[in-house]
Amino acid sequence: MKYSIFKVLNDNETEEIIPYFEKRTVKAGEFIVKEGEYSDIAFLLTKGEVSVIKETIYKDDYIVTDIKAGGDEFFGEVNLIDRGLVTSTIKAKTDCEILQITHNDFINMMDEKPVIAIKVLWVVAYDIAKHLRKADSDVITLFNAFVEVVEND
Repeated sequence: MKYSIFKVLNDNETEEIIPYFEKRTVKAGEFIVKEGEYSDIAFLLTKGEVSVIKETIYKDDYIVTDIKAGGDEFFGEVNLIDRGLVTSTIKAKTDCEILQITHNDFINMMDEKPVIAIKVLWVVAYDIAKHLRKADSDVITLFNAFVEVVEND
């Protein structure tokens, strides 16, 4: 199967960079990462389904979306660039298999396989840009809803 992070690579290129990823098994109900924790890891969901969870100001959890293997299965890609606090909790809905890559392994891959890595970096940048555009759209929607509530009071 051609995972989203490898979509611009041929089979030989994919095989060359797979060793930079570590295989991990996660049981249903286990957390992969938690919102607010430090992380330098990005994840490729190869089997199973996870939930993306946010916490409200009242400390209630709500599911933002679910991610299934075979779809948009690469997440945490921002951690490859800036290593920081996780913005959402990721929890396994089913037993899952994951390939994960750390920031340092990603940097090593860029040093050792620059031609392949630049293609992967392009996909990471594209995904981050897509998320940024959606966040901008969400902010505009929320702002408009706020203005409407204020004007109607």
